[in-house]
Amino acid sequence: MSKKLLFVFQKPPHSTTACKEGLDALLAASAFGQCVSVLFSGDGIFQLIKHQDPTDIGRKNTLPIFDALGLYDVENLYASENELCQRNLKLDQLSIPITLLGTSELSELVESHDICLSF
Repeated sequence: MSKKLLFVFQKPPHSTTACKEGLDALLAASAFGQCVSVLFSGDGIFQLIKHQDPTDIGRKNTLPIFDALGLYDVENLYASENELCQRNLKLDQLSIPITLLGTSELSELVESHDICLSF
């Protein structure tokens, strides 16, 4: 039986291994036919900034994996409109298209999923 899983990325890029672990879990869930959605929350939205290169700090670039999520049928990608504005970011600065949600819509998103996993 398929579950609705919400993966929440809330850590800044390349600061910990949380992003890589979250992506591994997300791709595994998708491969096993689970309904997967992704929410970029807080500093997690920085995961999607174009043209990142963490090789100088010895980290692997996860941005190409986020860019390829559509190949894994992961198409429900969200972020808070308020949090994007608080970080002075615009949608055209992000490497993939996401849907911006207001506060009440974010609550509905979380409530509509069976399981919420934070990374």
